[in-house]
Amino acid sequence: MKTVIFGGTFDPPHMGHLRLMEKVISAVEPDRFVIVPAYVPPQKSESEVTDSGDRFEMCRRLALYSPVAEVSDFEIAGGGKSYTVFTAEHFRDKYHGDTLYFALGSDAFARFPQWYRAERITELAELICVCRSEAERELCERTAEEIKRIGGRCTLISSEPFECSSSDIKDRIARGLPVGGLLPPAVADYIEKRGLYRDR
Repeated sequence: MKTVIFGGTFDPPHMGHLRLMEKVISAVEPDRFVIVPAYVPPQKSESEVTDSGDRFEMCRRLALYSPVAEVSDFEIAGGGKSYTVFTAEHFRDKYHGDTLYFALGSDAFARFPQWYRAERITELAELICVCRSEAERELCERTAEEIKRIGGRCTLISSEPFECSSSDIKDRIARGLPVGGLLPPAVADYIEKRGLYRDR
C-alpha cells in the first residue's frame, strides 16, 4: 500500500494545490492521498489563519476531486503549532507497513532542510516535490542533493506554472475582484456561501 501525505495551511486551497494533488497521484498511484490542514503552521500565529473548521471543510471539498483523496484532522485536533515530524510519526504508526510519501510544493521543499527534525522525517517518508518552472526545478535539484546527503529519498515532478498564492486570492476576494480559475469550484462555492476573506 502507498500513502501520500499532503500538509499545509490551505487558506484557502486553490488550483495550485489541486494540480499538485493530481500530478502526485498520477506519478505515485497511491492507495490514499491524505490532505492534512495544519492547526497553526510553525511560522504563523493563530490570529493569522482562518478558522480551522472552515479550512478543514475547504480541504474536504478539495478531496472531492480524486477518489483516493481524503482529509485528516490530526493536526487540527492536536492544536498548537503543527510540526510535520509528529504528523509523519502518526501516519507511520497508523499505516504501518505502507510506503509513506510527503508531497510538497517547491517553496516548502526548498526550506525543508531547515524544518524541525528534517532528518527524522526523511527516515519515515519519501519526499515528492512538484516544480512549476525550470528555475524552480534547478533550486529543487540542489535541495534534493542536500536531502540525499542526510539519507533522504526524494522525487521531483514537473507541473504547469501557477502564479497566484493563497494570499493573493484572499486579497482579490477582499477587494471584490474575480477569482475564476484560481479556486476549485467546490472550494469557491464554500467561500462564497460562508463569506470568507471579505473583511481583510
